[in-house]
Amino acid sequence: MNVDTGELVRLQEQERKRLVCGEFEPIPAELRGAAEKKLAGSDRAVVSQSSGGKLSKWARLQRKKRRKSTQESRRRNRG
Repeated sequence: MNVDTGELVRLQEQERKRLVCGEFEPIPAELRGAAEKKLAGSDRAVVSQSSGGKLSKWARLQRKKRRKSTQESRRRNRG
């Protein structure tokens, strides 16, 4: 899932390594059911970033973690 855009993609094994290292984050095992339900048999879906669903909450937390680590890195690198 791309946590910035909310794009959810079903990846084949060979695509997984190529795309996950880029902009896509792997979905945790406990959210696989919600992801399968959202995909509903298709290969792509868009998850709302403002809904209160499990996937959108997880994506929001991932964006927050990345933002915090970026802020910490900037603070450390000031000099």
